[in-house]
Amino acid sequence: MTDDRDHAPCPACRLPGWLCVCEFAPQVVTRTSLLLVVHVHDLGRTSNTARLLTLAVKSAALVAHGGLPPLSESDMAVHVPAGTTPVVLFPGRGARPLTPELVASLPSPPALIVPDGNWKQAGRMVKRLPLLDGAVKVALAARDFAGPALRRNRPGGRMSTYEAVVQAFGVLEGEAVAAPLLDFYRRATDRMMFVRGRLKRCDVFGGLNGPGPEQVPQPGTPDLG
Repeated sequence: MTDDRDHAPCPACRLPGWLCVCEFAPQVVTRTSLLLVVHVHDLGRTSNTARLLTLAVKSAALVAHGGLPPLSESDMAVHVPAGTTPVVLFPGRGARPLTPELVASLPSPPALIVPDGNWKQAGRMVKRLPLLDGAVKVALAARDFAGPALRRNRPGGRMSTYEAVVQAFGVLEGEAVAAPLLDFYRRATDRMMFVRGRLKRCDVFGGLNGPGPEQVPQPGTPDLG
C-alpha cells in the first residue's frame, strides 16, 4: 500500500503537511502587544514554540537574534507600541512576579517581550539588548500546563515559550484569551509527540487529519528535537 500523505514540513508550523495545524490557529486578538526575540540557533528547531505563537496571536511579532547583520534596537522598538511599558518575561535575578497588581502599578499599558532560546542564550539577550535590559523584568508562577514537555526539563518547573506566554496572557488578558491559545498548543504539541512515536493516534488532542497508522514514526521521519 502506498503512502500518499504529504510528509514535507509545513513552512509555518513545521509539522509534516498531513499533520499541519495552521488551519486551527485561533489568531487571538490581544490588547497587549507581543514581541518574540528568538535566538537564530533555536529558531530552526522544529520543537521551537515561538513559531506557533506567531500563528496563534494575531499581533505577535518575531525577530531573530544572533545572526548577521546583528539585530538593531530599531528592529525591536518598531514592534513596541508608543505609550506602553516594555515588560520582559524572564525569571532571572530581580524579576518581579507577574500579577494584576504589578500590571496596575505600571505607568502605562504593558508591551510583552519574550526572549526565546536556551537558558544561557535568553539570559545573554536580556543583558546585551538595551530594550530588554531596561525593561521591567517579570516572572511567572510554576508551570500550569499538565501536558508532556517537548524537551528535557531537568529543573522540572521550566516551561516552553508558548506555555509561558499563555500564562502571562492569563494574567494580562484573562482566561478568554488564554484558553484558545492553550487548546491550539495542545493540538500542535500532541502531533509533535505523535510524530516522535511518543503518543498514540487515539490519544492525540483534537484527533488527526486523514488516514494513518496507529503509531509512527514512519521510516525516514526526521527527529523533531
